[in-house]
Amino acid sequence: MKREKFLWPLSQSHHRALLASKKVKEALSAADPKREKACVEETAAELQKFYQEELRPHFWDEEKMLALYEGHMGREEPEPDRVRKEHRLLEFLLAQATKPSLLSFAETLANHVRFEEDVVFGRIEKILDDAEKKALGGLLEQGPVSCAAKPA
Repeated sequence: MKREKFLWPLSQSHHRALLASKKVKEALSAADPKREKACVEETAAELQKFYQEELRPHFWDEEKMLALYEGHMGREEPEPDRVRKEHRLLEFLLAQATKPSLLSFAETLANHVRFEEDVVFGRIEKILDDAEKKALGGLLEQGPVSCAAKPA
């Protein structure tokens, strides 16, 4: 789906997340049983790096955007709460670093991305005004540098 320009950085990150999800599924499904432990450890390490470099700042930026959305719609909207809960679930699954948890991480991540692209982003595009979109777009274009002072 074509997104408004202010959301492009998040949509591009979503594309990379879907590729990572696919890679995890393929690596762990095709692992030689004799190398399974090593494969799980390698996959977990790669995902941890991806999380630190991309997903963590991405989650932070999305959650700031959700606060803007809630400023218009109120806190009763279920989508922001679902997104935040899924972010925490993904972090939990990654921390477990087992084959089942990493496979669940990959599946959850793919479904999460699709939900945001198919539901949440369309609603955000409709509700934010042009000034908010411009400000948010500027923030998102800064990339991971914008999260330097973020809490852990």
